[in-house]
Amino acid sequence: MPNHTFSIIVPVKDESLEVLKNLLLDTYTTFNGAVDLTIVDDGSKVPCPMASFRHHVSLGYGKAIKTGIQNVKTDWIVTMDGDGQHRLRDVQRLVELVQDFPELDMVVGDRRLHEIHFHRYLGRKGLNWLASIASHRWIPDLNSGLRIFRRSLAMSYMPVLCDTFSFTTSLTVAMLADRYKVDWLPIRVLSRASGDSHVRVFRHGLTTLKYILWIGLALNTRGIRQLLRPVTRILLGRWNDK
Repeated sequence: MPNHTFSIIVPVKDESLEVLKNLLLDTYTTFNGAVDLTIVDDGSKVPCPMASFRHHVSLGYGKAIKTGIQNVKTDWIVTMDGDGQHRLRDVQRLVELVQDFPELDMVVGDRRLHEIHFHRYLGRKGLNWLASIASHRWIPDLNSGLRIFRRSLAMSYMPVLCDTFSFTTSLTVAMLADRYKVDWLPIRVLSRASGDSHVRVFRHGLTTLKYILWIGLALNTRGIRQLLRPVTRILLGRWNDK
């Protein structure tokens, strides 16, 4: 897969300009200027001067990624965070994996987190287990922000993908429930270069749980609902005739 067939989308909100400048320079060097780097500013207090697109108010992490997906034209999309935690070396490895195995539809970076609060660890593992049950497949890392996937599939799921931090969860569960080929690649996550995470464990955890149950149930019962739909129409027709 040549470099120009994939784009890197980076959603940002009040991230360090120094980190983003380094990301721009390193991306150009790593990929010889032959990759589209799209930064989407989700309503930063001080507008990011390097952003390709900007939300004037914060619409959510997932909405920022959706804006990027809808505006790039490449076949494949890589998403990564703008806080300096993801490495371009791991982006290269994701791209190389889908080059070597063209049957894959998405590859997710499986984070090796050594410094994580215990309550975050428990919450993450619990959600991974629930999503695995809903998807009928073991999920090593449900919501890693570093991943590569086919743009066409993401576009087809736009109506059900979450606008907040559960975007990654909703995309993972949807593609697994529909039996697309998804794999995981171990990655190294660095410490944040600056600032604090915008993720709120309890509030965003509940949103993630909602999307696991909603998308998992909806997609896994789609065949049954298609079979029942004609019967439902007949029954409704008879009810209306009364």
